[in-house]
Amino acid sequence: MIRRRLVAALGAFLVVAASSRVRAQPAPVAGNADLVKQIEAQQADIAEQEGRIRDLEKKLAAVLAKQKELESAVAAPPPQAAQPPPPPPAQEATPSVLERAEALLPEFLRNLKVSAYVQGQYEVHQDALDQLDPSGNPLNTDRFVLRRARIKLEKDWQYANTMIEVDGNTVNGPAMNLWHAEASALYRGARPFSELPILKLTFGLFDTPFGYELVESPKTRWFMERSLASRAFWPGEPDVGGRLSAALAWFRATVAIVNGNPYGEKTGFPLRSPASAKDLVARAGAELEPVPWLYLAGGVSVYNGHGFHPGSAATKNGLSWVDSNGDGLIEAGEIHGVAAAAALPSQTFDRWAVGADLRAEMKTPIGQNRLTFELVLANNMDRGLFIADPILTGIDNRELGYAIGDTQEIFGYGLVGFRFDSYDPNADAQAMQGGTLLPVSQTVRTWSPIIGLAFPTYVRLLFQYDVVRNELGRDPRGVPTNLRSDTWTLRLQGSL
Repeated sequence: MIRRRLVAALGAFLVVAASSRVRAQPAPVAGNADLVKQIEAQQADIAEQEGRIRDLEKKLAAVLAKQKELESAVAAPPPQAAQPPPPPPAQEATPSVLERAEALLPEFLRNLKVSAYVQGQYEVHQDALDQLDPSGNPLNTDRFVLRRARIKLEKDWQYANTMIEVDGNTVNGPAMNLWHAEASALYRGARPFSELPILKLTFGLFDTPFGYELVESPKTRWFMERSLASRAFWPGEPDVGGRLSAALAWFRATVAIVNGNPYGEKTGFPLRSPASAKDLVARAGAELEPVPWLYLAGGVSVYNGHGFHPGSAATKNGLSWVDSNGDGLIEAGEIHGVAAAAALPSQTFDRWAVGADLRAEMKTPIGQNRLTFELVLANNMDRGLFIADPILTGIDNRELGYAIGDTQEIFGYGLVGFRFDSYDPNADAQAMQGGTLLPVSQTVRTWSPIIGLAFPTYVRLLFQYDVVRNELGRDPRGVPTNLRSDTWTLRLQGSL
């Protein structure tokens, strides 16, 4: 509006100025030719200015008309856009059979994770005999055997976790055992269920958290069994106790208190606690991925506990007959008195272990390569092979074990690998040779090449040959020599 008024005022001013200029011109004087020419020129100039004024008036009228159109357009309400037709009502998806079945389940069975695997194998041992031991157990180990048949149930909540695993096998005849049973309270923070919780407190039956080999699942481990030192110190992986674990970024830590008698221990008290003192286990480590094709993990572990030496009951005086000549008749000199003995109390002894483990997983053009190393230095820890009992022998057993292995997957369907492990059950061992007591080595070394085929996640067919070298044998002169005990195993594993 202001612009239109300014334009109109400017136009009126030009018109008035031109008119006053016309009126101000003097009348021509007759006879003066120069003055006449001047007047004519001024009149022509005035006519030209009047033409320009008319052009300006036309342009002003056009500008005013355009301004009016714009003002009308601004004042008018905007046109309503055409509304799209409403979408048709969405069709509800028909639930699948599994979804309908899950909806019928009670809440505690929903989202329950179930997994299982079976390991059947054929074994051949050089030291197998078609005989029985004094307890009546067969010494033949060339056989088909169901090594493991396990099923695991696990359920996660925001602040809790429960897991149960059952194991069946025919290693020592048909057997079915509870292998894991864990009840946990945990704190996840903002982490999803697929990641480790920040803190986790567990009570129940769980794998002893020492090193890596001891807690690695046999389902994912390529080699048939753990290294010899690991099996000597822990005949079975699980023990009963309480455990606290933490996972912060790359840092991992676990502390556990256990009974100290793992499953499979040969002292007669597996998963029980004959002594009031409990064993302490701790591990601190790291897991990180410095580059996309490399994964590194490792840690250090400590174990401190107490072994148990059972006492004996009191005995009375008695007689003993020894048939020296084998004639079946009681003769003079074959009967001896046996003096009474007082009861001996049970005793405990100290045992400990320290270890370190390291593993690296690399993505290569043909598949994943995995390198592992584990070292354990221990004292009186052997509970499965050469039983350590310093109360009985009067000396402590210093033990050393280590293992190094490498496996290479081939395009996800094949595997080649090799592992070397060494175990010295008594670094201070001595033996009588030629009437002289000399230090001897009881170290057992095992070379284990392995090859296999794999259909990822479902089936594995593996062949492993164990070349075992030790000095536990004796030649005809009584000199220590290698005890032939090589083995080979063909295993087929199926998983759900």
